[in-house]
Amino acid sequence: MTLKPPHPSTLALTSQLTPLHQCSYLPDRAARLELIELAKDERLSTPIFSQFSRLGYRRSGQHLYRPVCFHCQRCISTRVVVNEFQPNRTQRKLWQKSHEMDVVITACDDADESHFMLYARYICARHSDGDMYPPNLQGFKQFLQYSFTQSFFMEFWLHDELVMVAVCDQLDDGISAVYTFYDPDATINSLGTLAILTQIDYVKRLGLPYLYLGFWVPGSDKMAYKSRFYPTELLINQQWYRFDEAVTAAQVEPLLQQAIKAHYLNMWNTT
Repeated sequence: MTLKPPHPSTLALTSQLTPLHQCSYLPDRAARLELIELAKDERLSTPIFSQFSRLGYRRSGQHLYRPVCFHCQRCISTRVVVNEFQPNRTQRKLWQKSHEMDVVITACDDADESHFMLYARYICARHSDGDMYPPNLQGFKQFLQYSFTQSFFMEFWLHDELVMVAVCDQLDDGISAVYTFYDPDATINSLGTLAILTQIDYVKRLGLPYLYLGFWVPGSDKMAYKSRFYPTELLINQQWYRFDEAVTAAQVEPLLQQAIKAHYLNMWNTT
């Protein structure tokens, strides 16, 4: 299937490439992003935003982005085929704990101090070495609250206490998991996995096929958890490839090498 971008004449978009910088997932490699910014007050309808997602773009605040590291291509968009997903033993036991919690869907615009304080505690405890530290309210709003498409918070409450928030974008073929933050001192373990299981269940109940999990990066421990949810489909060289079991770096390496070669052959043939 050939993937085509939305017709540019219908949107007021500007695109730019970031300078080369150290990759945050594979520190021995250089990275570059394509950033797409909408005109002020421009919004993307769910069908148009969904097409961008199928092309491998992600949303961060008011921007669309995707890696354009043609020499590497290891940031691979991944989506779970939710109707065929079967939780493993550990995931089943964890799912039973979800019944102790109340899940509430709220609008991003309704975020208040409790959401920011939970986010701040999470960043300080888990990501104090990252570019979101130290957390600040304006950064929280720009990253997670402001959106140019149909987005929502999936709140997780335990004994009337907010313990986790999964920020999601609505798509016409599922939802996109944007970011999840939680109480680092919560008594329930593996909250991140629990959020994904809940998102899978939510998409199933919507009658839609996919949960988009962002980028899986073979060789990155940070992204290894995404391979535990399958069947999965991976976007490589603008084609979606299906894997029925936990995908490994060795399985995708031949496809990545083909994609790298195709890029440089195309570049040489057009110069």
